[in-house]
Amino acid sequence: MAKILDSRSSADDYDLNAEAARIMYPDVIVRGRRINRGTAAVRITGPVETEETSAVRKAWATKLLPTTLVDDAPVLHLGWPTHGPYVLAPHGTYFDTYLGVAQKVLDEHHPNFKRMLEDLEDAGATLRREIATDDYLAVDPETGIKTPRDLAQLWSDVVNERWPNEGGYEPFFSSSGAEAVEAALKLSFQVAYKRFLEIHGREVFEKVQNELGLRKEAYFDDDPSLTDHPVYEDYPFQFVGCEGAFHGRTLGALSVTWSKRAHRLSYPKAWNVHHIPFNGGTDALRERIDWRPIAEILETPGELQRLRAKRMIPKDLFAGFLAEPFQGEGGYIPGDPAFFQGVRAVCDETGGLLCVDEVQTVGRTGRLFMTEHLNIRPDVICTAKSMVIGITVARAELAEYCHEGWHSNTWGSGRLFDTNFAWHTLDTLLHHHDPVFDGLSYIENAEVKGRLLADGLDRLAEKHPEVLVEHRGRGLMRAMVVRNRSAVVSTGWERGVKLLGCGWSGEVSAIRLLMLADTLAREVDELINVLDGVFQAVKG
Repeated sequence: MAKILDSRSSADDYDLNAEAARIMYPDVIVRGRRINRGTAAVRITGPVETEETSAVRKAWATKLLPTTLVDDAPVLHLGWPTHGPYVLAPHGTYFDTYLGVAQKVLDEHHPNFKRMLEDLEDAGATLRREIATDDYLAVDPETGIKTPRDLAQLWSDVVNERWPNEGGYEPFFSSSGAEAVEAALKLSFQVAYKRFLEIHGREVFEKVQNELGLRKEAYFDDDPSLTDHPVYEDYPFQFVGCEGAFHGRTLGALSVTWSKRAHRLSYPKAWNVHHIPFNGGTDALRERIDWRPIAEILETPGELQRLRAKRMIPKDLFAGFLAEPFQGEGGYIPGDPAFFQGVRAVCDETGGLLCVDEVQTVGRTGRLFMTEHLNIRPDVICTAKSMVIGITVARAELAEYCHEGWHSNTWGSGRLFDTNFAWHTLDTLLHHHDPVFDGLSYIENAEVKGRLLADGLDRLAEKHPEVLVEHRGRGLMRAMVVRNRSAVVSTGWERGVKLLGCGWSGEVSAIRLLMLADTLAREVDELINVLDGVFQAVKG
């Protein structure tokens, strides 16, 4: 098959032609099986579906409660070597384009990770478990081991470099993206409640509660802690998310998730969470706000209840807004800067917190954060996936609103392996200058290779308009919008490329494409040419 991308041109002074001569990786060898991303190629040598794969699916179905696995999901063989996006399997070598649904951002065989493992092993800490929510963890610097404090400092420096804040930033660590979102939601509601008391006083707050019929919980009156704050059965503060959003499946995160029927069916709905169209225009959020002061609204009996019925939010009860700057499960849709700038303006005028969900996007779009492309300043950033643990980073001055025990987490980044993996992943993305890329950082490499990927997809769309309708995205995080998605995904697996859809199924549907931040030009070529064969087969 003729290559789609035979020619080379420099992008931003980076010579793509010269890269091939600099590729020198040691082989990855597992149980005598050998692979090298510098020479690997997609090659299917046997059937991908066998009696063994059917048996694996049946065994899972009888041992685990149902999750998101579907009957035709690929069966992956652990214990076979991987290198970069290439995976060696019993049926040949395939190309992985969803990378554990964005869990992987760098090749797992990177030398920095190998040094990390050596440091942990030398200190006898590879499997050590601690709980950073009850103990202050200290370590001798010469061990090379990183504590949650080191990880927090790196994150604070990184975020402050992009959005300077006099007090800096402080993270909260948890175990997953959903938990990172939970922390952001809880922080927003804490800030909204305590700022309301600062500005309007307890008496006005109690008037609001009485108007909404929200009673005090007498059970907590005997609790000696936080005696200045009676506990109510519910609180009046409102939050806004986006249609098509996916923020996780725990009930708190699920209140903001709004992407598929399966996520919402049968679960109780939060009356104080609203949804507006993603990229819905500069005034999409503004139109949901009632801009009258709370004192004016309270002058009319029943007015708060009427606003609640109309799904309008008094500006003094607006806690914040959460969205993915690059919507993931909703269809891999990049955020519109004008939309997000309109949201930022409303948050500035009301005091609500602007929270961004960067769980999938860190290091993939040609910037560390997708939010950097939108020309806005976030108040809270949530991430996880490739960052290994759940991380919620907030402006440091918001910490004054967090009473002891406002939130916690069993692990709280106390798993030393995960803490160190998270630190080395972020540090490597930002500061490692790989000789293969002639001095580029991996973030810069994602920008350059993202343009190469977009160029290849343009060529495929021109060649196969019956299948590839369009593509969209940033850097090495893109969506292919295709006809007959199920055939494209199944044919892709048969021909050696692992694909995953996103968004609703229909005549035209999206497939996500993710590539590592240390992607090689030859890997972009390989992917484009495998997709060329897939699209040709689907047409046939």
